[in-house]
Amino acid sequence: MHTKQATSPTILESPDLVSYISLREGIQPRPFVRGSDGRVCFEFPDDVSGAIAAFYGNEAVPISDYCQKLKTIRSMIFAMKGGAGHVR
Repeated sequence: MHTKQATSPTILESPDLVSYISLREGIQPRPFVRGSDGRVCFEFPDDVSGAIAAFYGNEAVPISDYCQKLKTIRSMIFAMKGGAGHVR
């Protein structure tokens, strides 16, 4: 019997990369605010190194789908930072 080896989550903060991975892998990332610097980051539950390599290798994804996913990720960041009412 094979058991799935537990992998540590992957945490990223680049909206471009997060959007690509989410679209390519079909995985919805979990957004959170990092306590050390207040930046919005995204957690993928598994290793996504193959998708990261595909991103930097310029592997194609449908552009309209990518733009929509990027818009969704940026909206998450905006909402997590407190929206328009957030002042630094």
